[in-house]
Amino acid sequence: MKKFYKENRVFVILMGIALVCIAIIIGLLASYVLSSNGGEKYGNRLDGISDVEIKDEFKDEMESKILEKEKVEDTKINIHGKIINFNIKFQKDTSVTEAQSVATSCMEFFEEDYLNYYDIQFFLTKSEYEESTSTFPMLGYRKAQAANITWSNNSKK
Repeated sequence: MKKFYKENRVFVILMGIALVCIAIIIGLLASYVLSSNGGEKYGNRLDGISDVEIKDEFKDEMESKILEKEKVEDTKINIHGKIINFNIKFQKDTSVTEAQSVATSCMEFFEEDYLNYYDIQFFLTKSEYEESTSTFPMLGYRKAQAANITWSNNSKK
């Protein structure tokens, strides 16, 4: 071993330096990967949600009020982070205007603080519809702080 070291001293020193550098790079890479997995699912996008949190009781109350509306068969509200999803199912004779009117009326449940914080999506379906001529299912989206709901343009021609 001493003979090998004496004959290849520069090579041994360079290999030692290379191994130390590789160990440092692997350590830094491992710490970067492990530290990025420990954070919140949504990062800091949900800062302030505790001020405008929607409780289960309020969600249940909204669902019951929507079910009281004319031509509504079923409804379900899901909340994921800053997005509120309204899934509303209508009777088969419901028009597009009637469905959009019910969805728009859902905005009345929220105070201004909630409307400025949450994005709202509407998924409107009918119990029965003819796929070739129906504009259902319909999608509507309202970004936080926006004035209007944007509706999908899926009418068949």
